[in-house]
Amino acid sequence: MSGSSLLRALDNHDRVETERLLDAQPHEVSVRDADDRVALHYAAETMDLAMFQKILEQDLTLLDCEDRNGHTPLLMAVMGGRTDLVKFILSKGANLNQRDRDGHSAVHWAVVCGQLATLNFLISEGADVEAPDLLKAAPLHYATATEEIAPEVALAVLHTLIKAGAKPNCLDLDERTPILWAASNGNLEAMHSLKQAGGDLLAVDRDRLGVLHCAASHGYHEDKEEIALTMRRRSGKSLKSKNPKSEGLLRKIARDIGVALTRVHRIARKNQGPETQALQVP
Repeated sequence: MSGSSLLRALDNHDRVETERLLDAQPHEVSVRDADDRVALHYAAETMDLAMFQKILEQDLTLLDCEDRNGHTPLLMAVMGGRTDLVKFILSKGANLNQRDRDGHSAVHWAVVCGQLATLNFLISEGADVEAPDLLKAAPLHYATATEEIAPEVALAVLHTLIKAGAKPNCLDLDERTPILWAASNGNLEAMHSLKQAGGDLLAVDRDRLGVLHCAASHGYHEDKEEIALTMRRRSGKSLKSKNPKSEGLLRKIARDIGVALTRVHRIARKNQGPETQALQVP
């Protein structure tokens, strides 16, 4: 935490002290903390719309200000499910397609944090539901791996993306589809929904590994039997390994997808708002 009194007041959710400091020391709105965050980043998490607006009025150039992770006040508001703030920030000219340092968009963060209402608003504003991150993973990939969100909300997020035009067979950097991500996370419901939307249960990645391999890579051995039955029932085929080196590659799948998910989930836990917390499964 910086030595800024304003940032401390915001971090403590102290509205009275925040207002006093804005009147007495308005220049502090541009002071950065150790993570390069300014007052607007904090306000997007801790203050109401009126206070956020008052802080912004002190320096309009901070609207798209990035912290060290490339997060802007808009992205912070999305993570917290602050749809009212998202509307206001966009009305002031913020970049709807802003990406962070890892290439994650507002849609990515609405998906990861389970902010369904905010996701719907972003889509209504024309946000790109297919924009990939630096690993070429689309929001639909992440929608299959939302373990910390209530299952019904996670499924609604996935259906919302599909309805908005997200392609069920989009490929990440390793040519893995959302179905392969779902298999890696033991998410049978997501697999079924993606299949119904046109997803290919027989898809393989660039190493020729399919859904059973992906399920095994994360230890979902019980799910492998159900996945295999689903594949036979719906496609009339069974999966056989097409890669003799598959054992070593299973570890690669776990590592690759794990790296993509670990960082976003860590940030999501840190910045999630009360709406998300209320939806968590105990």
